[in-house]
Amino acid sequence: MKLKKLLLSILLLPLLILNSYTQTLPESQSNTENNFGIEPEMLYPGSLVLELMQIAEEEIDTAVTEAYAEGYKAALLQYLPELASLRITEPALKLELEREKKRSRFLWPAAGISFVTGFLLHFLFAR
Repeated sequence: MKLKKLLLSILLLPLLILNSYTQTLPESQSNTENNFGIEPEMLYPGSLVLELMQIAEEEIDTAVTEAYAEGYKAALLQYLPELASLRITEPALKLELEREKKRSRFLWPAAGISFVTGFLLHFLFAR
C-alpha cells in the first residue's frame, strides 16, 4: 500500500510542478468600437461583399509584393560586401583554374599510356 502511494505521489509531482510554472495569458480586448461601420445584425448584399473582398485581395497582393521587394533589397544589401570581395578574387581564381586545366591535359594521356604499358607487361611476363 505504501508503495502505491509513493508511486502515485511520484507520478503526480510533475503535474503539480508544471501547473505552478504556467502563466495566465492576458485577456484579449475585443474591439467593441466598430471602425469599419459594419452592423452585425444587418444583411449585406452579395455584390457589396464581393466588392469588399476584391478590394481586400488587391491590398493583400500589393502588400505581399512590397514586402517581397523590401526583403529582396535587404538581402541584396546584406550580400553586397561579399559580392565585392568575390569580384576582387575572381581573376586570381580564373588564372588558377587555367593552370589546373593545363596540368590536367597531361594527366589523361599519361593514364592511357600507363594502362597500355601495364597490359603489355602483363602479357610479356605471363608467358
